[in-house]
Amino acid sequence: MNSGIFLASLSGGLYGTLGLFGVYLLKEGLELNEFLFWRFLLAVAILLPFLNKKQQWKDIFSKKGLTAIGISSIFYASSTSFYFYAIEYIGSGLAMVLFYCYPVFVVLLDWLHGKNKPGRETINGLIIVLLGTLLLSDPRHWNLSIEGIGWGLFCAFGFGVYFYGSQRAVKKLSVLSSTFCICFGNFLTFSLIMLWNGHVSLPKTAWALGNIAGLAILSTVLPIYLVYVALKTIDSTKASVLSVFEPIVTIILGIIFLHETISPIQYAGVIVILFGVYMVQRCKKVVAAIESLQI
Repeated sequence: MNSGIFLASLSGGLYGTLGLFGVYLLKEGLELNEFLFWRFLLAVAILLPFLNKKQQWKDIFSKKGLTAIGISSIFYASSTSFYFYAIEYIGSGLAMVLFYCYPVFVVLLDWLHGKNKPGRETINGLIIVLLGTLLLSDPRHWNLSIEGIGWGLFCAFGFGVYFYGSQRAVKKLSVLSSTFCICFGNFLTFSLIMLWNGHVSLPKTAWALGNIAGLAILSTVLPIYLVYVALKTIDSTKASVLSVFEPIVTIILGIIFLHETISPIQYAGVIVILFGVYMVQRCKKVVAAIESLQI
């Protein structure tokens, strides 16, 4: 297996731990913005000791580095907020489906901005993966709301802009510098939110601290770092499609640790997603719709 495919798949899987750690922290009494603040604060603190080369700091304060910080601080943070707004109206299932429309926006942005017309293979792969995500959410439990669907689409668009813009900004930076820029941009945003709110709750138990550590390491630093390493050998279309391993891992962890159940429709969704990913991997002629994003 291509190392880039493996690393991108691993990155998507690690992102799937976000839901588990988030559920535990919400049960501990931390609000969403609070644990996101601690998530990125610790992520930045973990990365700082590794930034010991002059070139890495030059990367961070270069035009591209500052652009990546700005894009992540605006679009990643807003996408996160829009996602949870959508959940309030339409539930997590449909919100997840709408979020995973973001590769469509990435392809459209690159088509309009980079003049890279998506090939038929790319479009077919995206359609199959989106269909699998739809089944994974189990449409029987959807709660339709125009306002909620609107928030979900804003979420997908925001994350698509973040993904497209940040990849273009950091493609000539080192992997470590790129990872730091993304984490630092989000840290700035949630720091400002905490200042606006006027308070931030401290983790009060060892369990809460452990989950924040897991959130920072397994759900943030490692997946961001790995996807940038992967983009050295595969195009961003493949990388974005492989991100669908996140909801699969989220469901598996929910079954194991939260004693959740999975319906036959959701089983079918997992199979369809894997088939879509397989098609993208095995296709001999995959048109790189956003090839310009390669590092």
